[in-house]
Amino acid sequence: MPDDAAASFEEGKTLFDNRHYDDAISKFRLTLRQNPAFSDAHYFLGRSLLEKQLQDEAVGEFCEAIRKNPSDGNSRYWLALILLEKESRTDATALLYEAMRLEPGLLHHFMDQIAGLLQKHCTFAEAEEVLKKGITILAEVPPPRTSSPEVMFSRAHIHAVLGQLYYVKGLLNGAMLQYREAARICPKEPSFHTKLADIYFITNNGEDAVAEYRSALVQDPDNAEVHKKLGDALVKTRQFIDAFSEYREATRIEPKNEYYHKVYSQFRTLFIDSSQDGAREPVLQKTQTLPITQSIADDTFRALIRGGENEFVEFKSSALWSKSLTRDEITASDSKDVHKFGKDTSKVILAKTIAGFLNTEGGNLVIGIMENKDGTQNEIGGIENEYPKLKDPCADGYRRMLIDEIIRKFLPSGIFHHLNKYIRIHFMKMDDHTLCWLEIKKGDEGVFLKIQDEEYFFIRIDAETRQIADKALVDYCRKRFP
Repeated sequence: MPDDAAASFEEGKTLFDNRHYDDAISKFRLTLRQNPAFSDAHYFLGRSLLEKQLQDEAVGEFCEAIRKNPSDGNSRYWLALILLEKESRTDATALLYEAMRLEPGLLHHFMDQIAGLLQKHCTFAEAEEVLKKGITILAEVPPPRTSSPEVMFSRAHIHAVLGQLYYVKGLLNGAMLQYREAARICPKEPSFHTKLADIYFITNNGEDAVAEYRSALVQDPDNAEVHKKLGDALVKTRQFIDAFSEYREATRIEPKNEYYHKVYSQFRTLFIDSSQDGAREPVLQKTQTLPITQSIADDTFRALIRGGENEFVEFKSSALWSKSLTRDEITASDSKDVHKFGKDTSKVILAKTIAGFLNTEGGNLVIGIMENKDGTQNEIGGIENEYPKLKDPCADGYRRMLIDEIIRKFLPSGIFHHLNKYIRIHFMKMDDHTLCWLEIKKGDEGVFLKIQDEEYFFIRIDAETRQIADKALVDYCRKRFP
């Protein structure tokens, strides 16, 4: 009796929507007794069983829904999730690809769960393969379906998930490209702009970060976290008055957030209210400078440390380890650099890293961390033990050593004379140690190191600094510095 089955089905859906899953299961089973061909009843019965953690029974219902309605993409998505959880990757991905082709607009509803299961049960290469295949499938959706808002959002979302996969792996350039594409496809989705801005911020592209945070706020103006992040980016680009306004806005939106209050209060101490000439905005005290303080940069810095080395982050344990090498130690060393550069080796290595970042897309050099290649936690040793090797044994002396004995000595004069444009040096506290953090922007032209009257050109490839020369150098400079 079709009318009775339809009535039972609607009652079951109401129970399902109100999370009365046991009663919903009974209604959907009644529906199927009344009309065994009712494929949607199998689908919702599967959903109800899944809510009760009865996965095996749910699998049977989703399969039956697909058998009775071969164009059912929704059941395929749910079945793929179950099979991914059961680590049946081959069957799961086959179903997932079928679902994408049948119902591409539904994908974004499942992407967060798919991303979590891929990360949990698949290798990086396997997850990347699934997501890239999905991008290809959605790119082949024929018009006019391809221009529907649901399909567009699904396309953007899968790019964003692939971007996050790269981000977690430390492949920030790949992540940047994926989030750019997500933001291009769906420019009104603020989360895509925010994540892209986060990557720009980490890679020291401050102006681009500011632009993307502002794009996010156009769509989501009451997001206090993004206002705070925009404030940080404005500090990075030395736009202090605007940064003050963003911190104030974050505090206004979330007045109970103690961290936002702390940052805002610190900024207030660096400003005075001007009552002259009817000025309405705070102005910087002329007697003070405004560094990026630990509380403002702390989130970004700790994220860098947690993420480990990658194409935009390099750790070095020391800047002066070679300074005390004896002649015998230099002779006995297995390092070609030590034989060639002797006591200057550690400084030359830092100069290579700085030049590599300048010649690529910028990056971050952190001194005071020993990276453990075996996968165990990196060792934070700090730079304090190097102070006795300095003329002025303190953080300020360390800064002058970096500038005078590395940047000024080995890098072109244009970098030294415009130091604040390209390199900023901060001293950060972590685990009771002081770390030296160099934020390095991409250069406007090729940077050649001059060491012992020879010139060298370095770039970043993945997590390494590599020298290039001859035709490779010419081709690179033609593309990178047109």
